[in-house]
Amino acid sequence: MNSAESLTMSAGPARSWTRIAILGMALIVSAGALPAAAQRTDGPEGSEIGYGGYPWQQRGQLFVEGMFGAAVVDSEPEGLDESISQTDLISGVSVGYLMEDWLGFQVGYGYIGGDQKTSLYSAGVRNLLNYEPINAYLSLDAELYSPDGDGSSFGIAPGVGAQVQLSERLGVGLRFQHDFIFADDNISINRFSANVQLRF
Repeated sequence: MNSAESLTMSAGPARSWTRIAILGMALIVSAGALPAAAQRTDGPEGSEIGYGGYPWQQRGQLFVEGMFGAAVVDSEPEGLDESISQTDLISGVSVGYLMEDWLGFQVGYGYIGGDQKTSLYSAGVRNLLNYEPINAYLSLDAELYSPDGDGSSFGIAPGVGAQVQLSERLGVGLRFQHDFIFADDNISINRFSANVQLRF
């Protein structure tokens, strides 16, 4: 074997390793040049909002909701076989907090005017079904029924509502609640109201 042949044989492996090294560097450079959108974006839950996620998901929001409507109060006085029904205006306000985009809690105060003059103190939860700009929700409140000049009674008030989001912070809607009041007179209330909600 002459010197020229030995140089050719030794150059073969060197060329192979050079090609492998160049190929490896090209792969590394191309991987680093990938756009950020094509790489993983590990982060806290909800961080994908604004990047093709779910824009209706709003967590940790405080809201204030005013309501105005009518309350139909049906009662069966103890010792009487007939029921009495009265319809008066009702107004009130609630303050709540949305812990998740589908779950919140609220406390509220309502007042039935006219001849009844009754205060309603409530606290409860609501479950939202988000289909913005139209949202629906179910609610369940524990309640204190307190007529002026009379004793107070405990009650529960399930409800259902629908709301239209006019903007990120402003919504308007309708709500129905049925109050079961645990009293000697067997009282129930049907509430129909229009609501305005502000989120912060």
